[in-house]
Amino acid sequence: MVERAQNRASLRRRASSPRAAAAARRLALLASALLAPWAGARARVFDEFQVYDGRIAEPGGFDYDQHFVLGRRGRIDENGAPRNGLLVMPEVGYATTAWHEITVLLTVAREFSGDVFGGGFKVRNTFVVPKADERPVAGGFDVEIRHQSTRFSDANWAMTLRPIIDLRTGPWQLILNPNLEIPFGRGSPVFAPAARGVRQVARTVWIGVEHYMDFGRVDRWEATRRQGHQLFATADVKVSDRLAVHTGVGHGLTRNSDRWVGKVILRIDF
Repeated sequence: MVERAQNRASLRRRASSPRAAAAARRLALLASALLAPWAGARARVFDEFQVYDGRIAEPGGFDYDQHFVLGRRGRIDENGAPRNGLLVMPEVGYATTAWHEITVLLTVAREFSGDVFGGGFKVRNTFVVPKADERPVAGGFDVEIRHQSTRFSDANWAMTLRPIIDLRTGPWQLILNPNLEIPFGRGSPVFAPAARGVRQVARTVWIGVEHYMDFGRVDRWEATRRQGHQLFATADVKVSDRLAVHTGVGHGLTRNSDRWVGKVILRIDF
């Protein structure tokens, strides 16, 4: 009797093993399908597109930037799917001195499908050379701490170190941000520089070109087709002493970039 029971249990185990293995394979395939759009791609949906020139508010003063980013996402890898939507991000800065400003950014995104989700927050400390707009060579340094979901970043917590190089001559301005993004507890730092060239064409109007890049991990750069390269044509209009409008239209140059992106930043000084 005991031997027959053991034989039946053994038969059940052998019969269930193929079913269990098949179920495990199906589960693995499902997980791969769900995770494939995120594998190997650092960038998520959209984020802020802004090149920093070392300009901050007057000491003791606030400034407010309202970002709107409308994006049509391309394929982020061979198995990825387009993700499209609108990002709204308020940015509030307070200048503690002529050379330091602390800024808080909050993000809300809405996909064209109707899904709404939060994009976390950023806290940025900016240290600059005072009166940058009066110098031919100026600059500064940003230290930014952020907490974001995996829609925006591979790591929930990360830090960006952002040198600021600001060169001006006549109506021309060149700004370089060789950014280093450091995830906390996950992966290697990522080199993601940005550059902006601007020319003043009227007393209150500037036109420019911006290039946002993502070369991947500093210890293993991505192949060109997997890098992020976003090129923008921009225009800035100073409406008054306290209000300025920045607009831009960007196009991705690689598969790992946003296909088309439009942005508007309303800048208010208090």
